[in-house]
Amino acid sequence: MNKVIAVLAALAAAGVSIGLVAPVWAATQLHEDGTGFVTGADARAALGWDDETLRANAASLEFVAESESVTGISWECVRPGTPEVVALRTDLVVTETRGVASTPSRLWWRTLVGFTLQGFDGRGASSAVPEGPAPHSCPDPSWILVPESSRTVEHQGEPVLAVVHDGVQHPVPVG
Repeated sequence: MNKVIAVLAALAAAGVSIGLVAPVWAATQLHEDGTGFVTGADARAALGWDDETLRANAASLEFVAESESVTGISWECVRPGTPEVVALRTDLVVTETRGVASTPSRLWWRTLVGFTLQGFDGRGASSAVPEGPAPHSCPDPSWILVPESSRTVEHQGEPVLAVVHDGVQHPVPVG
């Protein structure tokens, strides 16, 4: 009888500890500093894997966060001596990719529940691509820039988290 009570007490204790940490695993989250958590379910969904495949490959997976910002510059040019005015615009699209350090997160009985994101790890790359004419340029030398017509608008997109396997990025839903 004492053995049964001891087993039930151990199971109850395990159930209580699981209940206390489960909310952390409820949703995938990526914070500004690269910390957070990726649930096993979200990693499996992103990769199209089952539990067994995810467990077998967990140590080889990497995570990256990619963000995109767009700076839009608009201006006007006028042809002197005429009422002709042309509005021009160019966008500078900057994409930044940063590596995120992570460790597989397992319960004491080795069940993989997800990945703890530990912050940005120093790996990364960025690119800037202009889309449109050179800022403040006019169609040809017969046009001139309208003074004080320049406007700049910046838009920062939300970071996209991806799990990387064999060099291929798979977007992970972030809650």
